Amino acid sequence: MITTSARPIASAVVLRVESEADIMNSNLMAPRWLRHYLVTQRVAGIKRHQRRASATGGGRS
Repeated sequence: MITTSARPIASAVVLRVESEADIMNSNLMAPRWLRHYLVTQRVAGIKRHQRRASATGGGRS
């Protein structure tokens, strides 16, 4: 029972890690200005989400 449910979960985790590694590798091969732009956009998105969470009175409940 446990092995039956653990196998699909492990497969999903492996696929997720592989896709994240592909994204990281493609970002490393991008020009420096593009990497800087991507990081800046990611930081701006994180800050925007934090502002929205604090404006609504907290995070997850």
